Amino acid sequence: MKLVLKGILGVIGVCYLAVIILVTSCLLCYNDYKVTEMLGYSFIIIDDDSDKYNDGDLVLFRQGEMEKVKENDEIFFYEVTNGIPSIHYGTVTEVLPVDEDERTFTINDNHDISSSSLIGRTESAKVYPELGQILSILESRFGFLILVILPTLLLFLYELYRVIIEIKAPIEDEDE
Repeated sequence: MKLVLKGILGVIGVCYLAVIILVTSCLLCYNDYKVTEMLGYSFIIIDDDSDKYNDGDLVLFRQGEMEKVKENDEIFFYEVTNGIPSIHYGTVTEVLPVDEDERTFTINDNHDISSSSLIGRTESAKVYPELGQILSILESRFGFLILVILPTLLLFLYELYRVIIEIKAPIEDEDE
């Protein structure tokens, strides 16, 4: 029975460690717009319902698809308004090449964006329902505090307690 219990606790510990490493990696790979960019993908968490996406969906976009974007493609892009970054999506109505590495996209006939603001095309995106909600909670300050910092602190305090007990035990034996 003890062997089975140790095995179960070992599996839980490995899974917990994997989640901690994943969440920490996601937080370390934030870009200027507070979006995780890791392993060649941008992780976009949808925060409101639309015709294609639901609140809490996680959408993965492959980076470096600027040359594949053409007219009538739906794209996600970054926008900064009054210093506040946000993510939007719209339909490309015109693609203007600036040079070999730069293009300007006209969105919905009235809004021009640089290719540096492009996140990706919706047709090549991978959508994971409700996973964005979980990632959002884990990447939040309180989620990281509860998931990583608090257990680490408790483990440290327990180890400190065990060291103090080990140091006191020989001293008490010598006094007798």
